[in-house]
Amino acid sequence: MKVFKVLAILTMVLILTISCEKKLSEMEYYQSATEAFNKQDFEKSIDFFKKIIKHYPESQRASDALFMLGYINANHTNDLEAAEKYYKEFIEKYPDSELADDAQYELDHLGKDINELPIFKDSFEDTPPAQPASN
Repeated sequence: MKVFKVLAILTMVLILTISCEKKLSEMEYYQSATEAFNKQDFEKSIDFFKKIIKHYPESQRASDALFMLGYINANHTNDLEAAEKYYKEFIEKYPDSELADDAQYELDHLGKDINELPIFKDSFEDTPPAQPASN
């Protein structure tokens, strides 16, 4: 019986601790996310971007956060499944966004090597072969 009481108390303390998490402003989450991104702390950046979506789902920063979640997962953590999920959600929620075409491009080329991208293939084909140096 004593063990049950201790477990009940610990559970209540844990619930109170989690529920008392300080909610930041949308801008504070965004600044924290971009600072973490710039420091290449991608997991922390992802966490802050997710909090924007959770706490401020209808805000302008929510669309930016959703795009960045796709971008970070595709280009930095190599979690292509998560990247695809976030890009598809972005396109569905924000089809008129100026980033919608970028999200679709990223989706279309997800997981491809940079040398496989059409934009680079065309520029490599247009470049004449290097000429040997003459003495």
